[in-house]
Amino acid sequence: MKVQIECTLLNLVQTLNKMTDDDQEVVAMAVSLVNSGRVRLCGNFAGAKIKLPPSFTNFRGQLWAALLDFQAL
Repeated sequence: MKVQIECTLLNLVQTLNKMTDDDQEVVAMAVSLVNSGRVRLCGNFAGAKIKLPPSFTNFRGQLWAALLDFQAL
């Protein structure tokens, strides 16, 4: 069973910002983690899914290899 992380959107973004300086990567990673169910948002965005705009379609799963074992925020 995969571990599901529960956090606020702010905590998720702050953690991802520690991994990269590229804002587009942060957005794409956050969307991927939330929409895949690996991260469940609580607080104001509890249960939300995020629609990724077409401009981010070049960010695909192979870029998220480092996040597959993402365990803690």
